[in-house]
Amino acid sequence: MDEAQMFAPAAAGEMAEDTRRLTLSAMTNLMCRGRKRGLAGVVATQRLAKLAKNVAAEASNFLMVRTFLDIDMQRAADFLGMDRRQAERIRDLQRGQFLGLGPAISRRPGSVQVGVAQTGGKNAGQGLMPLPEASDDELEALLHGELAQEAQANAPRVAAPNRETVSDVEQAILHRASQSPPPRPVQAEEAPTPPIASDIAVVEQTETDSVDKLEEVSVERIVEDLAGQDGATFRSPGTLFCEFLTACRQHGVVSAHIDMGEFRQLFAFALSGTGRLSPPARATIERLAEGVEEDVLAPYLTIAVAALHGRNRPNEDELARVYGSSSPGRIRRLLEHLERSNLIAVHEDFGGTRTISVLGLEGVRAD
Repeated sequence: MDEAQMFAPAAAGEMAEDTRRLTLSAMTNLMCRGRKRGLAGVVATQRLAKLAKNVAAEASNFLMVRTFLDIDMQRAADFLGMDRRQAERIRDLQRGQFLGLGPAISRRPGSVQVGVAQTGGKNAGQGLMPLPEASDDELEALLHGELAQEAQANAPRVAAPNRETVSDVEQAILHRASQSPPPRPVQAEEAPTPPIASDIAVVEQTETDSVDKLEEVSVERIVEDLAGQDGATFRSPGTLFCEFLTACRQHGVVSAHIDMGEFRQLFAFALSGTGRLSPPARATIERLAEGVEEDVLAPYLTIAVAALHGRNRPNEDELARVYGSSSPGRIRRLLEHLERSNLIAVHEDFGGTRTISVLGLEGVRAD
C-alpha cells in the first residue's frame, strides 16, 4: 500500500471523519488479521508521523530510509527502539541505505544496503521488429491487382427473359383445348339450393346483435364501470388510467385520443352521476366546471348534482368517498377551498346545520 498515510491517516484532514474511520478500520484489519489468512500487508509512506499508530504498530519488519523532518525521525526512532541521539543516524543515511528491524531482518536495528532494482515484463519482447518494406508499385499491385476479377466473380447473374413468340402461344392454347374434358351436365340434385328466408333472418339478426354490442361498449361506459368499483377513488390516478386503457383494449375501444387529464375529468363526471341529468342541466354543470381543478372536480360535481335534486346538505360520507379520503378534516378544508374559489357558498345557522349552495345553479332543476 503506497502512500499509506492517505488511507490510514492519524487525524482527519482532507477526508470526513466517518470516511477516515472506515479506511482506518480496513487497514488495521489487513495488517493484524491478514497474517492469519495468508495476507502480508506492505505499507510504504514518506510521512511516518501522519500514519496511524495502529496500522504501523501491526507491522513486523521495518525499513527506515533517510528523512529530514524531526517529527518523522522521532516516530521512526520510537518504532526502532532508539533514543534521541541514535535517531540522528537516520539523517546521515545514504542512497540505498536503510535501518532495518524485525524477525526477517535483524533483532536489533542495523544498517541494510539495498541495491538497484531492475524490473521488466515476463513476456515482453526484446525489441520492436522493423516494418516490412515495399515499393509503391508493389503496394499498388497488392491493393488493386485482383479487383477486376473479384468484381466480375461477385456480380449478380441476371437470367435472360424467356420471350415467347405468337406461334408458341397459339400452340399452347390448342394443346390445352384438346386435352380438356367435355363439360359434365349438372344433375338436378346437384343444383345450388337457394337460401332459406329464415336462415337469412338469423344471420342478419346475429350481425345486428354483434354491432349493437360493439356500439354499447364506449369510453363513457368503461369509465362508469370503473367508477362503480369499490374503493376506486382510493387508488392513484395512474393506476386507474392503466386499468382504463386495459379495459379499452379488451373491448376494442379506441382510447389513444384520451390523455390523463381528460380521463380524470370523465372519471369525475362518472362519480358524480351527471349522466342521469337532463341535457340542459348537464350542459350547465359542464359550463360551470370548466375552470375547476382536477383534484376537487369530483366533489364539486357531487355537490352540484345534489343541489339540482334539492339536497342542500350533501352527505359528508359521499363527499369523502368521491374525494378519496376518510378524514373529516380534509372534507372541511375542501369546502373552505371551494368557498374561497367562489364555487360554492356555505351557510350555517345557529343550530349548527350547514347548507351548501352552488353559485350559478339558481333556478336550474335536474329534470
